[in-house]
Amino acid sequence: MEPLEDWRSPKFEEELGRLDRGELSFEFLRRNDEYRAHYKAVTDERSKGTAALIAAREGLTRQWGLTFSG
Repeated sequence: MEPLEDWRSPKFEEELGRLDRGELSFEFLRRNDEYRAHYKAVTDERSKGTAALIAAREGLTRQWGLTFSG
């Protein structure tokens, strides 16, 4: 996950104006500490194999209302 920027900066405000609904939603979601911890837990499941990763992604989908392409 990319480092967080100061959302109050003029540069960031300009960038926010160009985002679609999904991108804008993600910008706010990725600033949520609970989501960031859950996302990290999902990425940690990669080492446990495909089934564990799929189950972890399904948990992220249920809790946060996300979908993953591919």
